[in-house]
Amino acid sequence: MKQKFIKEYTRDNSLIIQEIWYQAHLLDIDGNQNPNFPPIIFYLVDGVVEIWHNHQAIQWYQNQLLKKNQSDPDFFSQAMTKYYSILKELQKYWDQKYLKSISELKDFVRLVDQGAKYFSIFYYSAIDSRTPSKINQQALKIRKVDTYYDDTNRLIANTLSNLKPKIKDLNITVITEDLDFFPNLIELKQRWQNLVFIPGKKFEKIKLKEFLKINLDYEFQFEKIENNNFIKGQSAYLGKVKGRIKIIKRKSQVNEIKEGDILVSPMTTPEFILAMKKASAFITDEGGITCHAAIIAREMKKPCIIGTKIATQVLKDGDLVEVDANQGIVRKLNK
Repeated sequence: MKQKFIKEYTRDNSLIIQEIWYQAHLLDIDGNQNPNFPPIIFYLVDGVVEIWHNHQAIQWYQNQLLKKNQSDPDFFSQAMTKYYSILKELQKYWDQKYLKSISELKDFVRLVDQGAKYFSIFYYSAIDSRTPSKINQQALKIRKVDTYYDDTNRLIANTLSNLKPKIKDLNITVITEDLDFFPNLIELKQRWQNLVFIPGKKFEKIKLKEFLKINLDYEFQFEKIENNNFIKGQSAYLGKVKGRIKIIKRKSQVNEIKEGDILVSPMTTPEFILAMKKASAFITDEGGITCHAAIIAREMKKPCIIGTKIATQVLKDGDLVEVDANQGIVRKLNK
């Protein structure tokens, strides 16, 4: 039977981070094997990672977690106690700008991997509407302030840049096994352009659609684009503006935006704030009303449309558009 995959996120976090996220989905909290394999496929393209979730695998994990939350009222609080214990150890690493050796980095990655098991517990307890109300509220509070993967990605990126300065922005392409024998720059640049990655199983420098032609067991749900001049999403803050599009997918691009540009991104993060201050409006592929872009739009009182799914595919740098956040609509205009 084909395994069906849905694109959940696009991030410029390192492949090491993605490996850790992947491992957290292989087993449930009791150590039972996820019967749907692989749970996730990563596609690195043009310096950002698309995270494609196996719908059946994620549903299985959520169902297993739900059973624990429903049958044991103390399970969640006990799991969070373990999580906070690991956070205390990790904070000693996060307090540093960068780690001083590959050996120290490997120790850090192993500890992050341990914590990811408990991160997944509160993450899915927060987003699963079936979670018992009290636990769901606790999980939502933790999720609102948690910076587990952001802090981890920052430290990994800074450490690799410091220890291996020649790789520069290519540190996103490094995987855990590379820490023993670093690839050359040509290899890393090829990965940066196109790489399909299933930890422990697939590592192919190939375009995703070409990969799928020869891997027929995988079925990917691509968003249909019916109109290249019209996009619809959810309004996060009302208003109407016209302007030129600037697409920002990577943190390293934030200085490229000009005053009055309309920022388009898979999803914004705190590192995008400087760009958001200059932008006249925000449009994202992902997110709900409590996502980062929506929150900042309300704070800055700028029109914002989220959850379009296709904005970064349809829109191009320099496109002249009208953002009508009153209706949740983006229209391309004649240049």
